Amino acid sequence: MKNKYDTIVIGAGPAGLACGAELARKGLEIAVLDEQAGPGGQIYRNIGNASADQHTLLGPDYSEGRDLVCAFTESPAEYYPGSRVWQADENGDVCLSRGGASGKLHADYLVIATGAMERPVPFPGWTLPGVMTCGGMSNLFKDSGLVPAEPLVVAGSGPLVWLVAEHLLALEAPVAAICDTTPIAQTVTAMKHMPAAMKRFGYMMKGVKMIAGVRKNAMKAKVPVFMNVKGLQAIGEDKLTEVRFTCGSRELSYSVSTLLVSEGIIPNTSLLRQVGCDHEWNPVQRFWHPEVSEDGCTNLPRVFVAGDGGFVHGAKSAEYKGRLAGLAIALEMNRVSKPEYDKQAAPVREALKKELYPRPFIDAMYAPRKDLYTMADDTIVCRCESVTAGRIRDLVEDGLTDHNEIKAIIRCGMGPCQGRMCTSAVNELIVSGAKIAPQDARPHRLRPPIKPVSLQELANATLGGSHES
Repeated sequence: MKNKYDTIVIGAGPAGLACGAELARKGLEIAVLDEQAGPGGQIYRNIGNASADQHTLLGPDYSEGRDLVCAFTESPAEYYPGSRVWQADENGDVCLSRGGASGKLHADYLVIATGAMERPVPFPGWTLPGVMTCGGMSNLFKDSGLVPAEPLVVAGSGPLVWLVAEHLLALEAPVAAICDTTPIAQTVTAMKHMPAAMKRFGYMMKGVKMIAGVRKNAMKAKVPVFMNVKGLQAIGEDKLTEVRFTCGSRELSYSVSTLLVSEGIIPNTSLLRQVGCDHEWNPVQRFWHPEVSEDGCTNLPRVFVAGDGGFVHGAKSAEYKGRLAGLAIALEMNRVSKPEYDKQAAPVREALKKELYPRPFIDAMYAPRKDLYTMADDTIVCRCESVTAGRIRDLVEDGLTDHNEIKAIIRCGMGPCQGRMCTSAVNELIVSGAKIAPQDARPHRLRPPIKPVSLQELANATLGGSHES
């Protein structure tokens, strides 16, 4: 590993792979850093080692990732798996941990392609062993072919809930119930976006067929499917033993050892906020995302964003965004002329435009419900520091509306996850308690290291000085 590159790409998901390959093909010296052991990101996780059975179950959308990974590995880009970036600076410096040692790299440009994460939503019992995300379950299957052997419940809102339910039913996993928490009223709200969404008729029908297939297979397996579910609770002492919820006027309970939950996907903005990218609030999906142009430009001249870390649009869109970011940097570094850039970028922009037709419908259909963050005072919000919703509400009632001030007092967001698991909930509690607009609440500020790194490793680190130009 050298110390200086033309561009460092952080993240080897669809966006990072497409961007890295695009830049490398233009003759630039590229380093792609990623925490995972192999390229593909979360959506194409372990694709290089997946078995034929895994490809069959996960379907063509997953298998498409092989071509993207192959194009990247055949490019001259340098790839460094197992690299955990814990600091980035707008001047192009990147601090990372790899193989138990920390060091610093520098590049003329940074492309942050850290992707998305499932929206963390506190509810009673969500910290119990046995409660995990739908995406976590999907990753276990992609990595190791693991499937729960004991009864489980799948609950939440969004396409991922139905996708994971489809896979579990196909694998004959002991699914006890499927619970969709999406409010029925949101279907009406989303319908105004249907004409645009139907421009991708095949894509929309694929979703309809998936849900219909889950219902059909659930009926065959005698697995109940509940809609408009509310009041989800995980019950247990040392581990999950029961799941409770309401559906209409019915209060239901299932004895299970696993609860898979998902309440949508949000951009993973930790590194983006640490480096200093400006962010804006999206009122539909209720998340902060970086202010970024179609080709990935941010308020920081050397920092680009590619993929779902900018806004959640899915794997194919992320791939197109990665290519556009790569082309934009190649233009800035005089590796393509403006006419060449326009010619190469035009078909990618058109493909991205078509890919995004259904997104307003999907975003409205699976928008976070109004009571998503309505929780009892004794519900733990910050898992790292065991801070409850009631403790946060007390501080808000005392007049504190800055997440950073609250963090300084009760350490909420100061643990190993650096707020990734609690920031959304803390923001919602502040907004609700202080009765202010979400965009008026000061977002959580991150300071390095944004990922855990030992003091011994820092003491032995080869960081050197900053590069200036």
